[in-house]
Amino acid sequence: MKNHKKRGFLKLIFNNSFLRHLLIFWKAISSSWRVYLEKPLTVEELRLNREAASIPSFGFFFLLICAAIIATFGLIADSTAVIIGAMIVAPLMNPILSMAFAIVTRNWTLYKRSMITVALGTLSTILIAFVIGLLIPVDVVGAEVMARTKPNLIDLGIAIAAGAAGSFSLTRQSIANSIAGVAIAVALVPPLCVTGLGLGIGNKIVVQHIGSLIISSWDVSVGSFLLFIVNLAGIIFTACLVFISQSYGSFIKAFQTLLIWLLIIALLCGPLTGSMKEFIVASRVQLEIRKLRQEHPEISLQTQVNHIDVQLEGNTAYIMVLANAPEGVITDEYLKSGEKRIFDVLTNMGVKSIDLVIRIIPVRVEEYRGIKR
Repeated sequence: MKNHKKRGFLKLIFNNSFLRHLLIFWKAISSSWRVYLEKPLTVEELRLNREAASIPSFGFFFLLICAAIIATFGLIADSTAVIIGAMIVAPLMNPILSMAFAIVTRNWTLYKRSMITVALGTLSTILIAFVIGLLIPVDVVGAEVMARTKPNLIDLGIAIAAGAAGSFSLTRQSIANSIAGVAIAVALVPPLCVTGLGLGIGNKIVVQHIGSLIISSWDVSVGSFLLFIVNLAGIIFTACLVFISQSYGSFIKAFQTLLIWLLIIALLCGPLTGSMKEFIVASRVQLEIRKLRQEHPEISLQTQVNHIDVQLEGNTAYIMVLANAPEGVITDEYLKSGEKRIFDVLTNMGVKSIDLVIRIIPVRVEEYRGIKR
């Protein structure tokens, strides 16, 4: 009966000209796919690979030091391209993935060696950035530094995906080079450099282009180091699950250590959730201010919003808006309409009260036209 149905189905396909040509086209493009069904590395091959990657060698520290210097100067210069280059150079992802492999195979010698390598690499990176922060008299930072001071659940999601991609790439020889792209996505070295810079700069840091915003360097260091811990925990936990799913090691063997890392992630979710709420509220405030400016082009053409900072404490939102404007352009009526708009929107998001501070930096505009010698 089944064979009869199958013959009838094939007859239907070949009697239809479009379906017949579609089948021929499909065979033409998929006939070689079986060649690319690559087998994973053996447990022994991957073990040797991970043991080599876990050794705190001269090459490891040479590349890490170079990456730390590049990243620190890139952060000071507020250059995204330079920071991405440092991510590619940095070899810190390798011993972290070795830790995950050691957990699932209960290779505690490999685990300890990998953990020591990660710890030494972490301290070295922070120390290099700290020294550069002391030597270069800079107390003004840009957006690249500030972007790494408030991690949220999005950063955890990135770390989880990066851990999965990085660990899986190690199990297939043809995609092993993808580890560089994973290192760019998760960014391990830049947060450590921000930590060192924050410790080396001093007590207060001024945010570039926002002259009146001064933040504590300690807050910068703590926030960026928290981002590194989030990345570390997310990568290790997910990499363990991927290794187990690929038949490297055993879930039973890794259960206790996996549970510890899961608890670390659970503890991190508290501050990450708070930062995520602040991120959502800040995004909504930015959207409402953008809409308000679009509705009043006569004001928006003469003004500029430099920075919007949002902090949540319970059900209260503390919002600070920094803007540049010529004197007399921004009226009290305009400010009150904006305040009411923000309050109405955030009330629907569960915010009970708002403490809104608007700082307007006066701008003097002078035009010189028709100047001739």
